[in-house]
Amino acid sequence: MIRILSVKLLSVFFVTAIGYTLPASAIPDQEFQVIKQALIKFTKKTDISRNDIIKSPVPGLYQVNLGPRVFYITKDGRYFFNGAVLDLKQGKNLTAEAAGSVRAKVIGKLDEKDMIIFSPDKSKVKHTITVFTDVECYYCQKFHSQIQDYLNLGIRVRYLPWPRSRINSPSYFKSVSVWCAKDRHKALTDAKKKKPVPMKLCKNPVARSMQLGRDMGVNGTPTIVFENGHVVPGYVPANGLIKILEKNKVTAK
Repeated sequence: MIRILSVKLLSVFFVTAIGYTLPASAIPDQEFQVIKQALIKFTKKTDISRNDIIKSPVPGLYQVNLGPRVFYITKDGRYFFNGAVLDLKQGKNLTAEAAGSVRAKVIGKLDEKDMIIFSPDKSKVKHTITVFTDVECYYCQKFHSQIQDYLNLGIRVRYLPWPRSRINSPSYFKSVSVWCAKDRHKALTDAKKKKPVPMKLCKNPVARSMQLGRDMGVNGTPTIVFENGHVVPGYVPANGLIKILEKNKVTAK
């Protein structure tokens, strides 16, 4: 049986040791099996692989990558940690760095067929961002009203629908209607200008995008994710966003 420690007590786990993540193959098979079975019992997730469990810089503590989120577990599978591991000597948030790397892999594997993309000419693309957006969100509307400013700076914008309300809510169906429109770009722009969008139903990725956002810890819109997994919550004007992108050394793929 797994014993879960209070998240409040372990929301920040301080360490002074320095270390590097070791390859998954470095985990002894016996420890891997113990941890795997413990995680299966707790998460009900049966497809856990060696790639999901890697050694952390803290002796006896393993990093667990579940989707785009990072957790920790002791080698005996007894204690499960949800919090940040800080390297006090180097002044780094190791969990934030690990989570960014995991998010980058998840974002990089997303199918662009499930997005509505606004892009400058291919030769002018310098950066690509993925934005969780809600057509009824004021700051999402403000962001989109300035979409040309982002494009002019070489920023390619990939929108993922993320209604802030529940599935089957009016906001959800408005996002579905945008997706099902003949011209999605026009429908999205109209919706964010508060213009009516004809109600339509079709096969759509809205619920899937909502779940992805929840898995990534999205709790508001817009939420901007860079190619390297860095997250910027909230609206940022184009001239400010380009500075953050360049500071994070993010280049277009």
